[in-house]
Amino acid sequence: MSKKKPADTAPSDEARPSRELLDSRRSYLQERIAHLRRDAELHDLRAENLRLQSQTLRAQHQQLRTQRWHDRFRAIYQSVLSIVALALLGVIIYAVYSAATDDSVMVNSFQVPPAFAQAGENGTVVAGQFLDQLQILQATSRSSQAAKVLQDAWSNNIQLQVPDVHVSLGDIRRTLHNWLGHQTKISGEVTLQPGAAGSHGDGILLTIRGSGFVAKSFSGRRGDLPKLLTAAAEYVYGQAEPYMFSAYLEEHGRNDEAIALVKAAYPTAPAKDRPWLLNAWGNGLSALNQNIAALEEYQQAIRFNPRFWLEYGNVQDSQIALGQEQAAYETGVRMEKLARRGSMFAAHVPGLYYQVTDFMRMDLPASHQEIVEDETAHGGQGSLVGQDQPFDAEMLARMHAAKQADLILQTSPGAGTDPYVMAETAFVQGVMALDRRDYAAAAAQLQTANSLLIQNPSQMLNFVTRPVCYLGLAMEYTGHPKQADADIAQGGHFVDCYRFKADLADHRGDWAQARQDYQAAVALAPSLPQAYDSWGLALMRHHDYPGAIAQFTAADRHGPHWCDPLEHWGEALAAEKNYPAAVEKYAEAARYTPGWSALQLHWGQALDAMGKHADAMEHYKLAQSGSESLSDAEQSELQQRLAEKSG
Repeated sequence: MSKKKPADTAPSDEARPSRELLDSRRSYLQERIAHLRRDAELHDLRAENLRLQSQTLRAQHQQLRTQRWHDRFRAIYQSVLSIVALALLGVIIYAVYSAATDDSVMVNSFQVPPAFAQAGENGTVVAGQFLDQLQILQATSRSSQAAKVLQDAWSNNIQLQVPDVHVSLGDIRRTLHNWLGHQTKISGEVTLQPGAAGSHGDGILLTIRGSGFVAKSFSGRRGDLPKLLTAAAEYVYGQAEPYMFSAYLEEHGRNDEAIALVKAAYPTAPAKDRPWLLNAWGNGLSALNQNIAALEEYQQAIRFNPRFWLEYGNVQDSQIALGQEQAAYETGVRMEKLARRGSMFAAHVPGLYYQVTDFMRMDLPASHQEIVEDETAHGGQGSLVGQDQPFDAEMLARMHAAKQADLILQTSPGAGTDPYVMAETAFVQGVMALDRRDYAAAAAQLQTANSLLIQNPSQMLNFVTRPVCYLGLAMEYTGHPKQADADIAQGGHFVDCYRFKADLADHRGDWAQARQDYQAAVALAPSLPQAYDSWGLALMRHHDYPGAIAQFTAADRHGPHWCDPLEHWGEALAAEKNYPAAVEKYAEAARYTPGWSALQLHWGQALDAMGKHADAMEHYKLAQSGSESLSDAEQSELQQRLAEKSG
């Protein structure tokens, strides 16, 4: 087999590209390469440009951040400057305002002889002693009711002014106050007066000067300087604050001085101060038992200012002292109407100012609450320091809350020392003894109360009722009719004396005279409930239960929150064997005195009569918790009932 010959792979001349074509291709490639190089360079330029732009943006961002912080710091700085400027402006405005409205009292250093300074009593020390006396007067008199209304230079701190040895902010402040303010400046001097005070040749003369009053001198020996400073302080305070100082004088029994001070100050006093001065005038007269004259001053104060709420109570006290109980009650009602008491638009009147009116209508819970509120508002002792607690004990005793009344009497400020507190304590103990029909104990206590008031007649103004009237009742039941008549006669024209006089006639078997006396008691003060209640009890003793209920109804109408007529009404209904109605009255009475043991005993008896023995037992237990206020007969009845239930 023959072998194939390999093909010849070399291109033919026709298949080889021409030189021109190769050159063309070479040129194209070179241009393409050049184009790519330019693109690469352009890309590099763009990348560089982007990098530069990025750097620029970062730089701008950093600059913006820096600018923002700069702006913030500048804003804070400007705000701080503004605040400082406003604060400085506020300080300046306040300083000017404070200076322009300054009514303070400034005591300057006194001038004293060199001998005083060498002995340690320089001008600053003596001025400080004078300042101490002024501040004592201020603190004592500022506790009065007027202090809440009368505000002036003496309402603030009285200060001692000692000049600085160099110019300071204090000097600048004092200069402003001197230019713009209305300070009361007080200065004084002590001079030696050889031979003026006696043979020892140690006489001194204290002269006091100030804005708003005439200079006055006080002479004595050197050892009398404290007394002279006290006299000077009283003179200055009396000139500046006649009402406050008059209250101080009256508090210390210097009533004639107080009246003279008020009379001298009244003609030139501002209109707003005149009612207060008239009040002080009346207080001084009342303390001197000149009640008719005092009543005129009090009424004149109300004519000046019908909304001078404090004064209505003083008018009532004077009217009561004069035996004008109906007029006193009408005064209170007039005040209530003017003040729109109980309405949505009622005037702001302290509850204590309604107390006399509430007590006269025997709204004992309201009167008790008013005292508690006053005590709470004035540090626990009340605005009438030493008087609120004993009078509150009387309210509680009349509500038959003997334990509470005893506690208050034992803890009252002045217990055992203050004449009023001692008299009120004895009176309240006497009232509670009458309540449990322990007439011997009642007579002893009421005799003590009456004797204390005879020794201190000015304290009688603090009593709305007369203890001697109650004493007459106790003396009658202890077998002393003549003394009873004398006590009733001494009591005078008061509802209590009139109704107890009727009780005496009834006790002696003179029912006709008793009826006349009860009628006279009602006629004396028809708006007061006490006479109706006493008359109703007398009718019950005579078994006239419908007549008694009529009187208890009248008593409840005039004293709707008084527990006694309601309880007695329940007893009258029970006597008629109307036990359901009696229970209703007992429940109504318990709203005003839930702890009255006699009420609980009678309530239990009515329930027993209705066959509700379990309920009755609950009321007997309540009666037992306060059995010390029950009479001997009531305690025996209670023990018998309890024994029956336990058996």
